[in-house]
Formats: sequence, structure tokens, C-alpha cells
Amino acid sequence: MSQQEVPRLRRGQVDALGALVEEIAAMAPACDVVAFITSAIAFAFAITPLAFLLATLAMYLEVNTLYHLAKRHSSAGGYYGYVANAFGPVPATVVGLLYVLYQVTSTAAIPTYIGGAVLPAFLDYYFHIVLPAWIWVPLILVFVIVPITLAILGIRPQITTLKYASLFEVSFLAVIGAIVIAKAPDNTLAVFNPFAWPQYAKDFAPYGGPAGALGLAMVFSITSFIGYGGSAPLGEEVKHPRQILRALTLGVFIVGAVLTEMAYAIVVGWGVNNLNNLVNNPNPDVSTIPGIIVMGLYLGMVGALGLFLVAMNSAFSDAVSMQSNAGRVYFAMARDNVIPKWFAKIHPKFHTPYRALAFIGTASSIGAIATAFAMFAANGLNPIQALTTTTANPAVLNALSDTFGFLTTMALFGMVLTHFLLNTSLITLFYRLKERHKDLAHALLHYLQHYVAPAVATGILGYALYASIWPPVFPETPAAIASLIYLAGAIGYGLYLKMYKPHLLTQAGKRVNLWAEEGEYSAR
Repeated sequence: MSQQEVPRLRRGQVDALGALVEEIAAMAPACDVVAFITSAIAFAFAITPLAFLLATLAMYLEVNTLYHLAKRHSSAGGYYGYVANAFGPVPATVVGLLYVLYQVTSTAAIPTYIGGAVLPAFLDYYFHIVLPAWIWVPLILVFVIVPITLAILGIRPQITTLKYASLFEVSFLAVIGAIVIAKAPDNTLAVFNPFAWPQYAKDFAPYGGPAGALGLAMVFSITSFIGYGGSAPLGEEVKHPRQILRALTLGVFIVGAVLTEMAYAIVVGWGVNNLNNLVNNPNPDVSTIPGIIVMGLYLGMVGALGLFLVAMNSAFSDAVSMQSNAGRVYFAMARDNVIPKWFAKIHPKFHTPYRALAFIGTASSIGAIATAFAMFAANGLNPIQALTTTTANPAVLNALSDTFGFLTTMALFGMVLTHFLLNTSLITLFYRLKERHKDLAHALLHYLQHYVAPAVATGILGYALYASIWPPVFPETPAAIASLIYLAGAIGYGLYLKMYKPHLLTQAGKRVNLWAEEGEYSAR
């Protein structure tokens, strides 16, 4: 097939800032503040900021992996293309399918929690408004269908929206966090010392002490970065592939810094010695929205309402970015004939992979609603009861929290396995290259960047996955089983193509690569 016949997305539509905001939006920092920081505090108490600082440093090991892989491949396939070029077509097929899994489940999880837990808790705590239990259904559809429609209308409208939304989001979080820190009476660097809190010894004891509690909190702090790499599928639409490298590097730094700041602000704002009152508060609203309550304490309703609205905006931006990315990966796989060609159709007016995007939006909606009803059943509510009761019913909050936990665990599972293959790809790539080193320092740097860093990153992510599913607990363990079934299907499909349709894998992940084209053009 000639280059002209290959379906391609339009180049030059995204600048460096556009790639960066796509990266930030996919990590949804405000949603992380109201969801994952809250969850982390339940384990780490005063040392929660340390959990987010360590998670940021750990993710920088993944920056190393993606940076070196992104220097050699740039297309709509993103991770799928990286692995295909470094490791081979079967692992690439598995990564492509896993990437879609965790983008779809993460997209489904966030509006379920924001709409089903945060919104009712906020309205009940501040305004004593009780919502009908069915409110989560239209909210899920709004937070999935409207964003996917924006993604179909073109990458430029999408990026323009995200530039305003994401830059305001991180700026707002940085400012309100700084204000709380400046006003809080409990400022202390001891929150970064896991052994400085004997008053929480009884709380840490079930987890083996402060180190074990910190490790469990890091499950949530690392999960906050599930959307990392969101700029990679824009590799075909940026003005130059190096813009992806910048976005990958800066995105984690910005989001990691803001999340660590906000974790610190919430802990010291609540009171470093008073966190038991948060974790064990009899009012479920308090344990659901502590970050919003802290902002309200120090900035009044402006702070509380502001963080709530920014979290809603974050959920919307995340859905735009996540679904857009997953759709582009499906498009790239279909273009290579790895999945049905039907997904490779580009809209004649908007120049977007509209069929792949529509499929992702449909899968996200169905996944969220089906999982929620399954969790309602597990909490003793049939579909009629789930839709006719109110959010004051504790079973509703439990069911939607379980839905969030189930989908987030599947997303974490897909993320860890995908990054395991990415790290393995980096090691494999540079082992094959057998680079010559001009001196000992260069050789040492080579081994650290291309072997040690990806191996350590894999270990950290593997621990986060292990700690989230063991010992067995509901709903995380069923989510892990569902993820393993999906993984088996993905591996089986890749092996099926290799054994029975090997011709389809000859160009898997390699049909379009802007770095290779840049080399050809420069040679000319």
C-alpha cells in the first residue's frame, strides 16, 4: 500500500502547548484531589503527602521509558506503535488492547464517582439537598457522550477546550493549595517522615507499620497518574514529534507537583493530629469530600464550590482526553488490519477517526452503567430499587464507590501491564542496538536509563497492583479476575493472528512513523 493510500490523521493540528494540556487532562488532577487523595489519607494519615511525592518520583522513571521510546516512533498508535517497533507485533497487539481497556474503564470510573458520590455529598453537606439515586445515570452519559462528541468534531476544538480547562484547573489547584498552606497552623516537614507519627501507630499497625501504610497509600497516589502518556496518540497530529517528548516530561512534573501540594494542603489544613476525625467520621459526607471541606474552611464557599466545579470540569476534560486517545489507538490498529478495518474510517469533514471514537464512547457508557448495576446488586439493591431510592440510602453510596473501585482496579491492571511491556520494550530495544560507549560514564548512564530505570519502574508499578488486589477484597479481586480474563483474550487474539494470519502483522505499528518520515525527508 502506498503512503497516499494509508488513512492518516492531519498533521500540524496540535502545537506543543496542545500536547501538554492533553497530557494534563488525561491525568485529571482535580478528580485525583477529591478521589485518590481522600482514599490515600485513609491509610497514610499524616504521611499522605509523602505518598504523592514518591509516586511522582516513581512516575519519572516511566518518563524515562516513554521518552526513549517516543524518540523512535510517533503516530496515532502511541504505545501500540512504541512496542511494535521495539518488541514486536504480538506484544504490540496486546498493548493496544490493554491501552483501550484502561482508558475506557478509567473514563467510566471517574464520572461514576464524581456524579454518584461527590455531587450528592457536596449538596447534602452544604445545602442539605438529597438527590434521587438515578442521578448518576444521566451524569455518566453527559460526561461520556458530550466529550466524545467534542472529540469527533475535531482535534482543534478539543485542544482549544482543553487549553482553557486544564490550564485553569492546575492553576486553580496551585493557588488554593498555597492559600491553605499559608493559613494552616500545622505546617511541618514531618509529613515527609513516615516514622514521626507515634500517635497513628495503632492505625498503621494493621498494615505492618508506617512503611506498609505508606505503600498502600501509594496504590492510590500512583493510580492518580493512570492517564499519563495521554499525549502519545497525538504523535501523528503534532507539528513535530519532539513536542510529544516535551509533553511527556512536563506533564508529570506539573501534575505531580500540584497533587503533592494539594495532599499537603489537605493534611495540614485538616490538622495533622486530627486526621482520625476525618477517616472515622460518622458523617459519610465528611469522609467523601474532605478536600472540598478543607477548602471551605480556609476560603469559604468560594473555595469549596470552586474545587467542586473544577473537579466536575476535570472529569469532563479527562473523558475528552481518555476517549480521544483510545479511539486513536483503535484507529491505528485498524489501519494496520490488526482489528477490523471499519474502525479506520476518517470523517471527511472533521478529519477524526469518528467510528473508533464512537465505539469507545459507547463502550465507556455501557461499561459504567453495567458495572454500577452489578455493584447495586452486590449491595442488595435490584435495578428498580437502585433507581427509585435516594442518595441518602447508604447502599447507593456503597454501590457507586464499589463501582469506582472495580473500574479503577481494572484501569490500574491495564496500566501496569501496559507499562510492563513498555519497560520490557525499552530493555529489548537497547539490547538489540548494542550501542558502543565512548567512556565509562556513558556506559553507566546507558545501563541506568535503559535497563535499571525501567526495571525499577516495573517493580514499583507491580507492587501497586499487588497491594490493590491482595489480600482478596471486594470489589478489587473480582476486577482483577475480569482483567485477567481480558488479558488472556488479548494474548490469545495476538497469537491467533501470528499463527493463522501472520500477513496482518507485517506492518503492525509500523505503517506510519513520523520520525522515520522526518529522516527520509531530511535525507532528501
